[in-house]
Formats: sequence, C-alpha cells, structure tokens
Amino acid sequence: MPSQNDDAHRPTRQRANTSAFPFGWRRKAEYTPTPLPPAISAPLQWEALIEALTPPAVPSLNYAKSLATALGALDAHSPPPRLAALQPVLASLCADDSPTPLQVAGYDILTAYLKGSGSSIITTADRFSCLSLFIDAPWSQELWEARTKALQSLISSGSHALGMERQILDMLKSWTECALEALLQMNVMSHDDRLERQRSVESLTAFLTSLVRRPEFVSRLTEDDTSGVLSLWERLVDRALTAPAEHLNPTSPPKSPFLEPQSTKATSPSKQSLAHRRHHSSTSLPKLSLLKNPADIVVDAYLVYLSERLVALAPNYLTSILPLLFRALAFYASPLPRISLAPGVQQQNSLELGISNILAQLVVGPYASSCKILLKRHFFPSQLTDVQVSVQASVGALRTLRISLRQVLERRLARAYIERESRVRYSPSGAPTNLTLEKGLMEGAWPQDESAAWDLVRFARVLSRAAKAWIAQEQETPPNAIASPKEEVLYEIAEIIKDDIQAMEEVTGIIKEASQTKDERGENEDVDDEEITAIGSILRELVVYIRSVKTSDGSLISISLNRRVGSSPFLVAIATILAQDLRSSPLFLVLPSIILSIADHLPDGDLTNLLVTMAERQSLSPMSLSWLDEWRSLLTMSSLFSTTRVGTRQHVMEQLQFVWEFVKDIPAYRKPLASIVFDVWKQHPVEELEDHHSLVAWDLLADEAVLRLVEKHTDTSDTVDCEKEGGLCEDILDFLLAMAHERQDEEDDTASIRTVESQVPSPPGLIPPTNTASTSPVLSRVTSEYPGTREKETSLPSVMSLLNSFATSSASRSQSKPRRSTNDMPIPAETSPVVASEPSPFYPKSVSAVIALISVFSQLVFTPLSLSRCSLWHAKRVFHHLVDLISTAGCTRARLTVLQFLMRLRVDRDHRLYFTSDEYDKDGNIAYLAALINRAKSGPSAVEDPPRDDEIRRARARAPPQQERDGRRPSRGRGGQRMEASRSRSRVPARIPPAMMLWQKPREPLWSIPEVLSLSVAASDVSSEGLTSFDPMKPGHNDTVLPLSMYLSKLVEIIETEREWEILSYVLCHLPTQLANKHLFCGPRSKVVISKLLASLCSGIADGTLATKVERWTDGIISRDAQGLAFHTLTVLISYKRCFENVQQLHHLVEVFLLGLNGQPSTQKCCLHALSLASFELRPSMAKYLTRVMEKLSQIMSNPTMAVHIIDFLAIVGSQRALYANFTEGDYKMVFAVALKYLENHNRADVSLSISWALSQHVRIMSYYIVYEWFLAVDLADRHRHVSYIVRQLLLANGNKAEVDAPTEVAFDWLARYTYASADPRPAKSTLDEIVMNPSLQAKSSEPAISEKTWILGNTVVTIRALARRGWIEVVSRRASGMTKFLVRAENVPMVPLGDVDPDLVSISATLMMDREDDGEEGAADETATEQFIGNPMLKDVEAALSHTAETSSSAPRPDPITGYVWSGSAPSQRRKEVSIDPSYFALQLSAYPDTKPVGRGRLVKDKSKIASFIRIFDLMPVIDTHKVGVMYVAPGQQHEAEILRNTHGSPAYTRFLEGLGRLINLRGQADVYDGGLDPDTDGEYAYAWWDDIGQILFHTATLMPNNDLNCTSKKAHIGNDYVRIVWNDSGRPYRFDTLATQFQFVNIVIEPHSRGAIAAFSNNLHEHEYFKVTVQRADGMVEFTPIGDFKLISAANLPQLVRQLSLLSDWFVTVWQSTGEDKQRNEIITNWRSRLAAIQRFRAQTAAADQEPEVVGEDSLAAQQRQRDFTTAY
Repeated sequence: MPSQNDDAHRPTRQRANTSAFPFGWRRKAEYTPTPLPPAISAPLQWEALIEALTPPAVPSLNYAKSLATALGALDAHSPPPRLAALQPVLASLCADDSPTPLQVAGYDILTAYLKGSGSSIITTADRFSCLSLFIDAPWSQELWEARTKALQSLISSGSHALGMERQILDMLKSWTECALEALLQMNVMSHDDRLERQRSVESLTAFLTSLVRRPEFVSRLTEDDTSGVLSLWERLVDRALTAPAEHLNPTSPPKSPFLEPQSTKATSPSKQSLAHRRHHSSTSLPKLSLLKNPADIVVDAYLVYLSERLVALAPNYLTSILPLLFRALAFYASPLPRISLAPGVQQQNSLELGISNILAQLVVGPYASSCKILLKRHFFPSQLTDVQVSVQASVGALRTLRISLRQVLERRLARAYIERESRVRYSPSGAPTNLTLEKGLMEGAWPQDESAAWDLVRFARVLSRAAKAWIAQEQETPPNAIASPKEEVLYEIAEIIKDDIQAMEEVTGIIKEASQTKDERGENEDVDDEEITAIGSILRELVVYIRSVKTSDGSLISISLNRRVGSSPFLVAIATILAQDLRSSPLFLVLPSIILSIADHLPDGDLTNLLVTMAERQSLSPMSLSWLDEWRSLLTMSSLFSTTRVGTRQHVMEQLQFVWEFVKDIPAYRKPLASIVFDVWKQHPVEELEDHHSLVAWDLLADEAVLRLVEKHTDTSDTVDCEKEGGLCEDILDFLLAMAHERQDEEDDTASIRTVESQVPSPPGLIPPTNTASTSPVLSRVTSEYPGTREKETSLPSVMSLLNSFATSSASRSQSKPRRSTNDMPIPAETSPVVASEPSPFYPKSVSAVIALISVFSQLVFTPLSLSRCSLWHAKRVFHHLVDLISTAGCTRARLTVLQFLMRLRVDRDHRLYFTSDEYDKDGNIAYLAALINRAKSGPSAVEDPPRDDEIRRARARAPPQQERDGRRPSRGRGGQRMEASRSRSRVPARIPPAMMLWQKPREPLWSIPEVLSLSVAASDVSSEGLTSFDPMKPGHNDTVLPLSMYLSKLVEIIETEREWEILSYVLCHLPTQLANKHLFCGPRSKVVISKLLASLCSGIADGTLATKVERWTDGIISRDAQGLAFHTLTVLISYKRCFENVQQLHHLVEVFLLGLNGQPSTQKCCLHALSLASFELRPSMAKYLTRVMEKLSQIMSNPTMAVHIIDFLAIVGSQRALYANFTEGDYKMVFAVALKYLENHNRADVSLSISWALSQHVRIMSYYIVYEWFLAVDLADRHRHVSYIVRQLLLANGNKAEVDAPTEVAFDWLARYTYASADPRPAKSTLDEIVMNPSLQAKSSEPAISEKTWILGNTVVTIRALARRGWIEVVSRRASGMTKFLVRAENVPMVPLGDVDPDLVSISATLMMDREDDGEEGAADETATEQFIGNPMLKDVEAALSHTAETSSSAPRPDPITGYVWSGSAPSQRRKEVSIDPSYFALQLSAYPDTKPVGRGRLVKDKSKIASFIRIFDLMPVIDTHKVGVMYVAPGQQHEAEILRNTHGSPAYTRFLEGLGRLINLRGQADVYDGGLDPDTDGEYAYAWWDDIGQILFHTATLMPNNDLNCTSKKAHIGNDYVRIVWNDSGRPYRFDTLATQFQFVNIVIEPHSRGAIAAFSNNLHEHEYFKVTVQRADGMVEFTPIGDFKLISAANLPQLVRQLSLLSDWFVTVWQSTGEDKQRNEIITNWRSRLAAIQRFRAQTAAADQEPEVVGEDSLAAQQRQRDFTTAY
C-alpha cells in the first residue's frame, strides 16, 4: 500500500478549505514516510484503488479521489463494482474520526457510484446501509456539499426515499439549523467562509423544498413529519428574524424607524469583516454582491416552501404559519405609497411583496374566517413569547390588515372617481368616457362579494382594545432604540388610521369637486359617521400612550402638530393625524377633544391653531350641542396657566370673552357657562399665578355677579332687599373677596427677599406690564406625493423657549432633530409658530379678584345701572371693600391694583364720578414725580435738577471737563448734584433705625410710568349718572353720594403707617394730581380729613418721621426721597386753604416749605414753587416767614440749578407789596445780595455754571430786574441808603475792572434816576407844554423864535430851549434809563398881567390849563384854543377857549361796568402812584453821572444837523422794556385754530380775568403806551396793557379784535407772532401745543378749570372764587424757567397777577432763547436801556471828533486861564 507521503505530490482539492480548522491532515498518529506506490494503469485503476483503500490499508487521499473519478467515468457498458466492495472503503473514509479531506473524498465516491452505473444495481437494502453514513453526521463547512450531494444521489432527489423520509427530514433539519447558526457567527468568519455557509443554507433549504415538491415523498409523511417541517421553518425564520443587527445586510430589509440612526437592522458589515483574511487583493466587488442577509435566504426559502405546500396544509397549521408570515412582513415592512388610482412604480421589497401575496391568499381564501380570528389575536401582545417576537407578529398582522383595508379604500376611491367623471364626461349614450384607470381597477371598484371585504369599522373595537393592551405593557426602551418596542405596533395602528383619513379626504375632495361642477353644495356627502366614530375611538386609545411617555429627565414628551417631528415615528404619525385641517376635515367631530386630551404634550402654537379652528367652526358657541363640554375641557386643562401656554391661554380667554358677549343677554346660555367658569375657578390652587389674559374669566364672574344682582332687584327698588344675601351673585362676591384677602407667599410678585431670620424662595419673576399683541397663524394644507416630502425645518424659537428665559432658571427641553416622513399622507404645510414678542406679566389670584371687584363697581356706577338705587347701594358696598383692601389685600400687588383704580377716580364740576383714562396724567406731574424715584422711563416732564445733556451741550465753551464729574451721572433719586458748600444745610437730620430692624434685600419695583393697566372699567372718562362726590342741595347723608372721605382717610393712614414702599410711593406720586380735582373731596367730612392730611404731612416732614416705617426700599431710595414727594401734595393743599380754619395750620404749612429748602435740589425747587404760589394765596403766612425765607435763599443760592427758581420767586414776591411791608434795611439787602451774587457768578470767567447759556442769560437779565423791582419797593426816603451797597456789589460783579460793562453802566444810570424821585422814565404830554413851547404858536405872536442848544455831559445829552421875552425855559435830559423834561419860567422876567399893555396871555392861559391833559388828538383842540391868542386877544376870547377845552374834557366816556375803565390818551403813571421828587433829582439829571471822568463843564454841540438826527432817532427808543403777549379764549368743544380765533367774547370768569390782567386802553392817540403793533382801524380800538417803571406788556386779546375774515388772518398775524400766549381753555379737552399753526411755538400759559365740565363757560358770580389750574407748555428743548412746575392751582382773585408775572418771565426767556439760536449760540441780549446807552456813546464820540480843538503849544498861564475862563466857548 502506498505511503501517505504520496499526498504531498498530488493536486489538492480546490473546493475544500481546511485552513479554517485547527487540526491538520493527520489526526493524532504521526505517519512515517513510505515509498511511492507503483503506477497503475487506467483500465484497472478503480479495482486497484478499492483494494488500496480497503482496511486495514491506510487510506490515501489521492487514491480516494482517483477512485471517485474512476467511478464517475464508468459508462453503461462497464460493470460497476458491487456496493459490498465499496462498503469497507466508504465506512473507513466517512468515519467521524477520519480527516475531513478523506470524508469529502468518501462522499464523493458514493456520489459518483450512485450517479453512475451503480444506481442500477443498488437495492433498497443497499440504500438503507448507505443511509447509515449520514445518520448523526454533524454539519460541517467542509463536508456539507459532498454529504448533501451524496444524500441527494442516494435517494435520487426523493424518488428512492421510501421508508427513509423521517431520517432524511431529521438530517436536513439538523444540517440546515447548524448551517444557519454557522452563518450567523459573523465575528469569526472571513468573507469566503460566509459565502460558503450562505451557499450551504441555500442548498439545504432548496433540497428540503425539492423533497416536498414530490407528491410521492409528501404522501408518505405523517402529521408529525409535517409538523416537524413547519417547526423547522418556524425555528429558522425565528432565528433569522431575531438575529443581531450587525448580521444584517444593508441591501435587504428596510431599517426599522424605531432604532437609532447608528444602530439599524440593515447595517452593513464593516470593511474589515468583508475583507479577505490573507490579502486585500483577493477581495472583489462581485463577491460582495453575492452576500445575502440570512433572513432573506430563510424567508425566501420559506415562501417557496409555502407556495408548494400551502394548499395541501390543514387549517390547524395556520397557527404556526401566520405568525411567521406576520413577523416576516413586519421585518420587511417598507413605507407604503399614497392611496392613488394612478399607476405607480412598485417600491416594495420582493420578499415583502411575496409575503403580502401569500397573506392575501390566506385572508380571502377558504380559511378567511380562521385567518381573521388569528389576525385579531395577533393584534394583542403575547405573554408566551419574547417581546420582540410579539411586536413583530402584531406589526405584521396590522400590516396585513392595513394592506387589505387599502384595497378597500382604493375601490372606494375608484368609485368616487368614476362618479365624478360620469357627471362631467359622458358619451351620448350616457356612459362615462376617458376614464384613465389601472387595468382591472374598474372591475375591482364593485367586487362580486363586497360584503366579505374588510373595513375599518369592523376592526375599530379590536384595534382600540389592542392599542389599549399594548399601552398597558410595561417595556423599557432598549439602549440603541429611540422608543419603546411597543411603539412599532402603535405606529402601525396609526398608519391604518392615516390611510383611512387620506382616502377619506381624497374621496371627499372628488365628490366636492363634482358637486361644485354641477353647482351643487354638498359637504362630506360620502363620509360615514360610523367610520369617523371608529377613527375617533382608536385615536383616543392611541393618544393615551402619549400621556405616559416621559423623556430621560422625567418630563413630558412633546409633539408638534405644526412641525411634525418627534422622538419616534409613532409620535410623528400621531402628530400628522392630529394635524388635519379641521376647517374642512370631516374628523372635526372627534379630533378637537382628542387633541385637547394631550394638550400638555403639544406646543402652544398648535393649541392656539386648534382654538382658532374651533372658534371658526362654532364648536365653542351654543350653536354646538357640546359647547359646554368643550369649555369644561378647555378650562380644566392642567397646563392652561403655565408659562408655556401664553398663546393658548390668550385664545381661550379671547374666545371665552367672545362667547360671553354673545350669550351675555341670554340667561339660558349665560348662566350655565358662568357656573362652569365659577366651578373651575374655585378649584384652582390659590398659589397659581395668572397673566392678564386670565382676567377675562374674572371679568366674566364680575359680569355674572352684576347681572344676577340686577335680576335679583328687577321687581323692586327698595334698598332694604339689598341686604338679603343668597344666590350665586353673593357667592361670587364672597369668593372674590376671599381671594382678594388670600395671603400669598412673601412676596409673590417681587424678587426674593432675604432677611436675617429667614429666606423665602422667590417665585417666577414678573415682567412690568406692557401692551402685547400676537396673531394666530392659520394652518394651510398641501398634498405631498410619494415617496414623501421632507418636512421643512424652522429656526423660529418656540413660545416655551422664550418664556423660560423670563420665568424660571430651569433649562428648556431640547427639540428632537427632524426626520424624514415615513408616510406619504397629505400633511399640513408648516406655518410659523405663535411667538410672543414679549411675555405677559403674571399676577397672583388676589390681583385678579381685585380687578373683578373693580369691574363690579364700575358696572354699577358708570353704566345706566347707576340710575337704580339698589345698584348704588351695592356699589357703595363694593367701594367699602375696595377701600378696605388697600391695607388688607392678600399681596402688595393686589393692594397696588386697588390704588391704581381709586387714584384714577375723578369728578366733574357737577360732582359726578368718573374714571379717568385719557387725561389721567395730562400735565405730566405723575411721570415727573415717578422719575424722581426712578419709576419713569420718560414722561411729559423730566427731572431737571441734575442738568440734562441737552441743557448743557449748547454754548458750553466755558464748562471745563472736570465739572461734568468725569461723565458720571448724578445719583438716582436725588434730583441733582450735591454742592459741597451747602451740604451741611441741605440734609434732613438722619433718623436712627430701630435696633431690632432687620436688613432686607431691596425689592424690585412693582410699578413704573407709563403704566399699562389690566383693570376692566365699564366706561372710562364717562361720568356716572347716579353717583356723586357731593350734593350741594343735600349736604347731609345721601344715597347718591360716595363716601370718598373714607378713602381719603385710608390714604392718610397709609402715609402715617405704611411699611411697604411700593404702596407709599404710589400714593405720594398720584395724590397731588387727584387732589387737584378739588370737586372730588367736598363736604364736611372731607374737609376734616383734608385738615388731618395736612397735619400728618407737615408733622411727618417736620419731625422726620414720614416714611420711617418702610421696611424695604428700592436701590438708591431713602426716606428723604419720600419726604421730597410729600411736598408736592402740600403744594396742592394750598388750594384747600378754606378747609383749614386754624390759621396756625397755614403758618405751619409755610414753615414746612421753608424747611424743605434744606432738602435736595428737587425738593428745593418744589418748595420754591410752593412759596411762590403761597405769595398769592397765603399772604399773611408768607409775610410772617418771608425774612427767614430770604435768609435761606442766601444760603442755598450757591446751587446754579436753583438760580432761575430763586429769581422767579423774588420777582413774584417783589410784585406783592403787602408781603414786604415790614421789611427792614437788612431784609432788602438780602434780596439785593441774592440778585447781585448771580451777576457776579455770571461774570466769572473761571467758573462754569452747570446751566445752559440761554438760562444763564435769562438769570442775568432777571437779576437786574430783581434789583430794579426791589429798589423801587424801598421807600423813597430810604433808597439812598442802599445805593452804596448796590454800587459796590455791581463793581465786584465786574471784577474790579476799570471799565464797567454796559448793563452795569445802565444800572448806575437807573439808580441815579430813581434814588431821589419816583417820576416816570419819560415825560408825558401836557397842555402847558403845547401852549408855551409850541414853535408854530410862538411864531405867530410877537415872541421871537425859540432858541435851542445841546450839551453832552458824560452819558447825558442835555437840550435847553428858551423863550427870550416870556422867560419860559425847557430843559430835556436824555439818558440811558429815560428822558426827563423840566418846563420852568424865570421869575426874573416879569409876567405882564391882564389890563396892562401887551399882556402875557400865553403864560396866563397856559398857567390856567396846566393841570389838564392832552386828549391825544395831536393837539388839535389846543391849537384851536390857542389860535385865538395870536396877536392881542381879548379876555372873552380866552374865556371862550377855556370853556371849549373844559367841554371837550367832560365829554370823555365813563368806565364800563364790565370792561373796566378805558385809558385814553397818554395814560401817565401818576394815576396809579404817588410821585415825589427830591431836589437832588434835578441836580442828578443835569450831571454827568455815572461818568467817572472829571467834567467841569459840558461840551456844546455845534452841529445842529447831528443834533436833530440824533434826537429824532433816540426819542423813538423805548425808555423801558416792552413785551407783547397773545390771549385766546377756547370755548367749550373747540379744538381748531379758526374757531378759536373767531371768538368775540368769553365767559364771565374770563372777562374778570382780563380786568385783573391789565388796563383797558384806547389805542387811538396813544403816545406813551406800547401798542404792540396794533392798528386801531384794523385791529380794534381797545386792548389790555400793563406797565410799571421797568416794563410794559401789551396783550393781543383775540376777543377784542375784530374778525376781518373767516380765517381771522389779522388776529393770527399778531397772536401767531407772539412768543408767549395765554390760553383760557374752557373746551373741556386738553389744549394741544400746536393748535395755532405758527413758526413761533414757544410758550403757552394754559388756564383751565381744575375739574372738567362746561359750566366754566357759562358761570355766574357764584364761581368767582373758583380755583383754576395753570400749566405752562414749552417748546421742545426748553428748560423749566417758571414756578409752575407741571401745574399749579390758583384762585380766581390771584390768577391775573400770577399769569401776568408768568407772561413777563416767559417773554424774557423766549427772547433770550431766540437770540441765542435756541440755546446754541453765545449771544448776549441787548435791552432797550443798553441800546440807548450805546446810542449816546456813539453820538458823544462823533461830536467829540468834530469839535476837537487844536492844542496850543507854548501857551502862557494868562492865555490858559483866559481860555478856561472864557465860557462862551462852552455855553
């Protein structure tokens, strides 16, 4: 026998690969080399080979292979060996312990023998003996192919398997399972190994299938054999389908949408696993394409098996067949296309299609009933199988149902299409034409047995129960999955619903299109209500699962109907179903309630869109039968009041308000809705916060309470029944009161509060009120085509993400990444989510309850209900509760809400109550006060104490940078910069805090200006028809009078005891404006409380105890700021002086104002304004404290920002003679010191004032004005005592310069004029002067011409005229401050009396008429009289002339009783004052003072032409300052310019005001009074004017000027050009600043009643003691320069004086403002006096140059003395 070494020289078997096995060719024993066997000839080879291989010979691989080859080469003529001869060889080679190559060779020998001629001689016994070689032989990768071929040859592919069936099946089972397991061992295989094992599984399964194809083989199988085969397939399919994901091929089944993207079922093996083990060059792409998924192999084989055996199998085998098919279908399930009639490309996997076809045969075949039962059974989870298996079976079963249902839906769609086409396209015979349907679809549209077809209605109940059962399963999400496995089942159920909905919409659309084509109107004609109900029942169970899903952090899962992206496909599917366009969808009947059941999981925008649609479909109104149930569902939504539900809450409340307005007047609908709201609101947690949208429900409760009250008292008006309690109305009111008193956490609406002992967690932050508005996007729907469209992604933030940044600090949940849609169902187009521009503020419930109570009160008072006595009774009752809630409400914000309402209550002049809205703060006082404590962003008035940038940015060249405090802003709440020089005097003594006080963290402000109120007031700015604040006819108790004294007492209590700064600050900022409505607090009770209020404020400020009980302050605010606010209330209380019977209260009030001058700048300004007002209203008290006030002013004047206010105060006080009647010399000096100090500060070049240049110029001018005014106030005999001090201070103000400035020069000249006399600054015309010094008259007589000469003495021009023969001399002194004329007669010239020769009739007649005034007719009457004296008149002529003059004077009109005295002619000052002249006056007028140069004699002006020209121009210059001010009357209801200017009269109060404002003058013939440019012929003959020794004001009064045209052009020409206008506003509306269209819009002084009403326009004398409100409107950019502030109340008696002073101050400032280019240029103002001084100086310079004498050189002393003594050169 040849040696085994021969194997090394023989070719190896290519197919067998033994390199993968650890053992070698020899097993255990080592073989020694043997010599090669001798060569054998071919014909005898198989026999020799058999002999060489027969035991005990050692088998040789080469021999074995040669034997197989030889046996295979035998033909039919060659006798084969007997099987018995081969048996020993086969047994040896195929033994289990034989090497694998030998076993392969052994099986090859058997195969060659059986396929050759040996098959003809082999017997059945031989076959059984050969079968032993296979029994118990395990599967081997190297042996499987040879063994399988041998077995196939043995049984002739089943033909000769008689009696061996079971053994064969058992072997195939074992080998197939082992092959599959080997194939699934991916981690230890090379690519070639995997291909080999794959081929093994394919061959074995194909072998098994080939056996069952043979009827003779199958017929011999028992039931157990069949069951065993099915069990094999069950195990194979189960093993393949449950294989790990890494075993799957990417090209086979679709990936599961429920796995993470990185771990799918179709993951391709890595390159490393696919690469060849030895070298990468052996790997090729064709080999890669040969790889298959094990499941593909098994399932494909199983389908082939079923295709062969399904018909023959008994029904009982369906229990094992269907689950496998279901699981396989689930495994290969892919997205189904849209249900459509158009032919489409088949996208399903071939295996999926094969599975579907087999299942389709089963469900419609003879076993349909059994299949249906099994199908439904597998809808439910199985407790006997693994979760994955159960899920697959259920998904497959549901997919089977889905496919069947889709066929039904396609038929329904075909019917609809055919019906539509038959309506529009038909042949003459009536048959439809041009129907483009798939082949066979027409027949399928109406199947023969349609009753057996499946539809959703039949499976609705079982699907609902299945969904419920799966949801009840407790399953954990696998690590690599994005959702729980049961979601796959739920997803498939959802897909069934989606298919049905899509088909339903398609059918509905087709039918509707056809109906519209035929002009028919049928909606949802083909929609089955049962089908909608079925869909609803299934969906209700599906959405239950959503409520149970939680995220990894334990929070609720969120889904979006708008974007339809989620954490799993099921959530996307549900979102797509729920996102139907409910405006047109037939599912509207069921979807809203389903969506609301998962409202907590939906974004705010989706719920908002749902509510919009529900409102459009009227499902929330009584038009729907279930509207009350819908409302209950909405209102009980758990997250309705969360911060993430802003849009939903807004729309719910908007719809609630809309529906409430609809049913409000229908009790049958109103009461149930109100009861639902009331029941729901009672169940809400007290600590739950609400925003302003929720106020709708509270307003609803308030409305219901009012309506129930009205219904309760419909039949009776007796207030006795009002006290009876009971009913829902009382329950609501009790509930509101209880909620209003409910205590909240400390503090529910503020920042966290930290104390020494405790720390209270802070609630969500509250945002200041703002007006927000958002629109709800409406979902639009578009249809997407297969294979689906990717949903658009949006970058818009969600409402929740926006609100989270304002609410708590918790992080918002991250959104899932958008995924590709897994369904091609029509989906709504993406719309922008509702995004809140700014989150709404949240309130505690106590606030909402208070707002509801306010609504109840307002409805009972400000509507026609107020005509009922019962309504007023309940209103007063609610008012008592509101007043009580100011101090007892549950939280600070609730208390503040009560104040927000009560402090806006006003009354008109008839005392009728109303709630103000539009005119709440029309004067800006509240905004100004709020700005002082940092509670106002902006307002009509700004805090000006710290210089604003716009005040100092213009003309600030003198301001060094360091004066701006390095750019740092002043301290907040202090009103300005502190001045070191006055620090010790400007502080209120600091209070020492109590030792036990706890330091607490400052709270965040709860209110600020502007306010956005959430109050619900029935009618704003509408006066109540029944409720008043006072009844003048019944001062006592009255049912119609609201006890406002109780409210005022509560405010006094707050001022005295309040601990909360938010409340106290609100009262102090709003109380002055409310007190200004003087009709609000009338009656004896209010009078007592007003007195108490004054005492409380005065004592609190004087003692420093006001606001000392406040426990928490905001940053930068202290008690001194609160005390500063209180001064504004005290200022208004001046107008209540009649309420203070004790004069000591008024003294104390002025004393407190004096104390306020020690405060901060804002307080100082307020007190100065108050003291200015007190100068008119409280003269006795001001006179008592005026000296102390002057002392304080001298101490605080170092603050430049106070300069204008101090100057205003001094100007006003200087106009009131009674105030300083008892002044001493020292008191006057204090006044002069203040004014002169400001002049000194202005002239300093090294010091910069922190005020603007225009304001600095104004202060300079007014400082001179103060000096002049107060100097005239000094008695004439004492004036000279002040001259030295004033002169010194003026020189100091000039900085000791050698040359003083022009204003100082004028001041010196002015002092020389008024120190020794009180004469007028300009001489008046007189009859004596006209007769004596008339050149024309004297020229006609024998008197020679009048001689005239002019001299210049310093800054004085003296002109002397003389009559040579009569002895009359006229001396005229022209100076900067005025002109003085002396008419004297030299007694050295005797007067010739009557009777003598040539009597002096001119002197005699002039002497007799010297006391008569010129009538202003240009001397016409005098000329007539004096013409008789020419020549030598007789005595009778003189008497006749005198008689004519007397008659002319007596014919002057008498004063009118209404318009007053008409001042005609010249109107000299002597008619209003006593005039006295000191001799020094005459000497000073002829001196060169204030020229400091030594002047021995004046210089004679020799050039007559220059003299005439100078005098003509100079005499036209006013000797005092002139002003013109417009005056307009605005009648009730007027707003426009033309109608205001056309007024020719005003109210009696307006007329009385004009009488006090000035003197009525006749413009004709006026020579001395400034006429303001008025022409008597066109502008009327009369005007009001006022003058004194310093200035004149002409008032352009519109009512005195004629209306020359409709537009009143002439009136506007004057009034429109005035810088300042006085407006008497009786219109009842705020006067607009730009009412009069003109370029000169600078200052309006507006006078109006403090309480609205038209009675002021038609008032009688009963109102002559009324108070009026005065406001000053300024142009943009103007600083405050008047003592009015925001407004002042002044009595009618003192109104004209105050307004006159304001007009004077305003005109001065506007003049400066205009001259400086609106405070942008550094220009100085030239007054009239300075202009006159400059003219004199120019004239002196001109004459000095012309008359200069040449110097005499070498002149001796005699000649010099002669020149000096020769007076003819100078006189």
